Amino acid sequence: MKKILMGSLIVVFVLGMTAGCGKLPDERLIEKGKKFEEKMEFSEALARYEKLAKLYPRSPFKAEALYRAGFVYTNGLQDFPEAVSTLQRLIEEYPESGYAAQCQFIIGFIYANNDPDTAKARLAYKTFLQKYPDHKLVASVKWELKYLGKDIEEIPELSRLDAESKMKSGGDK
Repeated sequence: MKKILMGSLIVVFVLGMTAGCGKLPDERLIEKGKKFEEKMEFSEALARYEKLAKLYPRSPFKAEALYRAGFVYTNGLQDFPEAVSTLQRLIEEYPESGYAAQCQFIIGFIYANNDPDTAKARLAYKTFLQKYPDHKLVASVKWELKYLGKDIEEIPELSRLDAESKMKSGGDK
């Protein structure tokens, strides 16, 4: 009788732990990170994403955690070296993920625009074209390569938009 009762208690406990909260710790971490990100609490978001990546190396959410961390470093904290490092890590660990191509593009964009290094940007973009020749960002990568290192005034599409914007606002005041 004791064995049956004890076995029943264990089953109830295990079911309660898994069904009660419904989510595993790695999924809770990614969700908490997203909530902090939405509130623009970037350090807190990063702490959740990095904890997930460290504690749950085989988690199905790890690639997303690295991707989101890369975006937080880029857009939220503007820590471009950490962004590149994190995005590169995702590419190396998850080359087949849906995030890898976007990360390669973002690395090129960071080097072209935020941490200007045209040689590194060119390499990142060419790597993108080699690895992902059929990706939807190919046209954007080619455009970036075409105008890499140019001033906004030297890019016909952008200088025309700038002139149109000035005309609509009444010119330079």
